[in-house]
Amino acid sequence: MRGQSVVFVAAIVSGLGSAALAQTGPSADELLGKATAYVSEYEKAFSLLVSEEYYVQEIRRPINPGANLSRANPGGGMQGGDVRSRRVLRSDYLLVQLGSGAGWMPFRDVFELDTRAVRDREDRLSKLFLDNEAERFELADRIMEESTRHNLGNVNRTINIPTLAMMFLHPLVRDRFAFTVDTEEQVGGRPVQRLRYRETARPTLIKTTRGRDLVLEGHLWLDGETGAVVKTALTAADPAVRATVTVTFRHDQALGIWVPQQMDEYYKAYNALDEIFATATYSNVRRFQVNTDERIRKPPGWQ
Repeated sequence: MRGQSVVFVAAIVSGLGSAALAQTGPSADELLGKATAYVSEYEKAFSLLVSEEYYVQEIRRPINPGANLSRANPGGGMQGGDVRSRRVLRSDYLLVQLGSGAGWMPFRDVFELDTRAVRDREDRLSKLFLDNEAERFELADRIMEESTRHNLGNVNRTINIPTLAMMFLHPLVRDRFAFTVDTEEQVGGRPVQRLRYRETARPTLIKTTRGRDLVLEGHLWLDGETGAVVKTALTAADPAVRATVTVTFRHDQALGIWVPQQMDEYYKAYNALDEIFATATYSNVRRFQVNTDERIRKPPGWQ
């Protein structure tokens, strides 16, 4: 992107603001109460979620309207947009719980790049935590750093965590946001309630590299009966870059919980022509209860 490196840096900050429900009334309170209870129980369901990730990344150039627009030539010199680069990764993907209200830290270990093996598949990430290795976080950090070198574009991605937006409903975090019950929709043929959220507390959870607040906003799609989170959408933007992350969940009958099914990402630096699109899909999901250390950890690059 014209040589400019744009980085999102996320920081978990202390201090909770006052509760701010943008819409009052029994229906809003009841829905939020169910969702908060659901997220609290979800947090207890596993400390380690392991899956196989199929991750497609593309750098696309939007349609160029051209420079010769006129009434006689309304198309001008229009040029079609196209895919400039494409990369397909297959990885072992882990979500490791960090502690109450802190969510999960992602770890990715790429074993295949564009159908070519980059290493022997050993499930080495999950072994670190299942075997309770003393330096498991440090070793996993190194593996994760190796894997990020395969990402297309120069936007460092620290908000593409499938369970991140869900955690905004956690009782230790929820008061940082204003919520509005939006409308009823269908997700996967299932009727759900769409909830709009916007961060109101300062300092914000996400910071730019220059330390500026970056307000989070988006939508949550909830099962009205159980409060289960079936879809999330998160947007973070500043004068340099815009990022959106949308995640859909599926109910895994064998595990008895909702698990990430697909994560769609979009990144656009405002001074660049190209856009970054990525889609990750998850299969062979397993959950474990292991000791993941009582210390609150942060992903590489987080303040």
